[in-house]
This record gives sequence, C-alpha cells and structure tokens, in this order.
Amino acid sequence: MVLDIELLRRNPEIVRDSQKKRYKGLERVDKVIDLDSQWRTVRYQADQWNKDNNVTERTFGDVETRKKYSHFDLMYMIDGYDGDRGAAIAGSRGYFMKGPAVFLEQAIIQLALRLLNDKDFEILYTPFFMRKDVMQEVAQLSQFDDELYKVVCKDDKPDESNDEEKYLIATSEQAIAAYHRDEWLVTSKLPIRYGGISTCFRQEAGSHGRDTRGIFRVHQFEKIEQFCITSPHDNESWKMFEEMIGNAEEFNKQLGIPYRIVNIVSGELNNAAAKKFDLEAWFPGSGKFRELVSCSNCLDYQSRRLKIRYGAVKKNNEAAEYVHMLNATMCATTRTICAILENYQTDDGIVVPEILKPLMPKKYSEKIPFVKEAVVEQESKGTSAAKKK
Repeated sequence: MVLDIELLRRNPEIVRDSQKKRYKGLERVDKVIDLDSQWRTVRYQADQWNKDNNVTERTFGDVETRKKYSHFDLMYMIDGYDGDRGAAIAGSRGYFMKGPAVFLEQAIIQLALRLLNDKDFEILYTPFFMRKDVMQEVAQLSQFDDELYKVVCKDDKPDESNDEEKYLIATSEQAIAAYHRDEWLVTSKLPIRYGGISTCFRQEAGSHGRDTRGIFRVHQFEKIEQFCITSPHDNESWKMFEEMIGNAEEFNKQLGIPYRIVNIVSGELNNAAAKKFDLEAWFPGSGKFRELVSCSNCLDYQSRRLKIRYGAVKKNNEAAEYVHMLNATMCATTRTICAILENYQTDDGIVVPEILKPLMPKKYSEKIPFVKEAVVEQESKGTSAAKKK
C-alpha cells in the first residue's frame, strides 16, 4: 500500500514508529523525507521563474536604432487602415485594411508560401471552424474562455433537430493537428511538413487595454503556419524544431527585419510545449521587441489526445507509440506589416523591402507614400489649440 506523502510531511514520527514496530530500518523513511524536501525546494524555484528569466539565444540586425513613428501612426499615414469604421461595424479591434496595406499583406503571404513550398512543405488551406469535440482535443481549457469564438449552427442531418456547437480557429495549427486524427502513420512517410494558411479568430479576452489601436493585436488576421510531424525516435523532433525556427529566421532575414530569438523559460510554457523559442522583432518606432513568431515542440502531448500513432499497426502486446508534433508561426501578416512599417519608414513614406518589390503593384513597387498626417501630431495640435483657448 502506498503511503500519502502528506503523512510523511506532517507526521513523520507515525511512520517511523510503524517501521520500528515492524523491526524495519528508518533509513528509507529519512531518505524519502529528504528527497521530498529537495523536490519541493526545486519546484518552488521553478515556479518563481517568469519571463524575466527568458534567455536570448541570438540576434539579427540593428536592434538598438530608434525611429520617429509607431506602426499605428504609419498605417494611418499611408491610408492603409480604417479602425473607426471597422469598430463601428465589427466592434472593438475591428478594422478595414485598405489600399497599399492590402497589397503589402498579399505580398507577404506569397513570400511565406513560396519559401515553404521550396522547402517541400505541403500547403493546406484549412477550414475556419471546427467541431467542438475535435477542438477539445487540440485546444487547452483556458483557450475556450480567453481565445476561442463559439458559433452555433443547425446540424445538416435532416433527422436531427439539435444545434451543433463549433469553434472558429485561432490558428491553422488547430485544424492541421487534427488532420491525421485517429490514424497510424507509417515510418516511411515521416517527417511530414505542412504549411497552413488561414484567417484566424481570437477573442483576446486577456488583453484588455493592450494594443487597442492599430492592427498589431486584433480579433481577425491572416497567418501562415508551419506544422510538422516526426518520429518519436533519434531526436527527430528536436532536429525539426531547429529547422522550423530556422525557416522563420530566414523569412525575416529576407524581409530585413531585426530580431532576437528568445528561449522561453519553462514557467511560461503552456501544457503542450516541451520547449519554445520566440522570434521577437525590433520595433524602432515603439522602442521595444514584439513577438512575431512562436515555435514549439509538443513531443507526443497532442498526438496522444488525437490518437495519432507511430508505425503501421500495433505489434503484438507492445505499447502504442505516438508521433511527435511541432508548430511554428511563419508569419502573422498584421504583425509582420507593423514590423516592416516601423523599420522601413522614411520622411515621406515606407520603402518596400527589396524581396517584396516584384510582388507589389507598380505604383507601390518602390515606396508607399505618406498621404496623411500622423495621428500623434494631430492629437498634439489639438492639445495645443485647447490650451490656447
């Protein structure tokens, strides 16, 4: 019979007395108490770790330069965004993307997809919503409260009158994770590399008051995702982890966006990730790093929930093995646009990154001109005028 560890913590003499009556030594009791004390000390230390303990692995480009305007002002100055009408129609954080920003977004998407295609990723355009029972297998409980939008629709089966709950995807990762649900994946087909493209929908319930202006943090955006499946053996998933963060770095290097790679401390990881690197771009107008990419190795956490097994079939009485699954942002277009605007701003417009020029319309192939005064300057003039009165 297993003893409750709380008994050893609170009343170790009861256990010691029992051992004496059995003519057993006390060494094992003392060893368990000592090991438990060590475990609690280490556990406490781990629980104190937070984002301040994150480690910067490497940097690219000039991550100290400062420039005049933030991405919010710059989007307004190129007339690429209408947040007032967007909010009036869609509510908080709603927006219309306009003119040059639309073409910039499409060019970014094309660049990301072509890069992944050249690296033998199979591109998937995923559904925008998922059945509740499937979403429960890929999303964590906190996401249902803080992130996911629920939609209720009529079941398409004529003999059933019940409404069916579905959820809008927060990332194509969720749909692609379930792509091989309840399947056995033969070893010869691994690794599998998928590139997902989708519109993403997020409530951002835990972000009240943060980034309320502009397109950096919005409820609806386009995203290109990497999703890979590997063997659970021979460190294959860790090799893939390095490949995927490398792809994201290559993409941002092509765009000329300065960044740092941050190794996220374990106390900040969600339940699924065994390890996570973030790519944080330098925003010279805002004067800080902002996350553009998150790359995670989830080992077999997701595949066990989804019953995605390794090998052709289960052999005799051997335990089933599960594939390893990894995900990494290639680009969330709205955030990448913000990074480009801040890094490529000049006195009269936004210089188009060299690699995007062939993908832009002729009128925007070199530079996107400013056509409006910055909001911050309009607000400053309004404040000055009010003081004079």
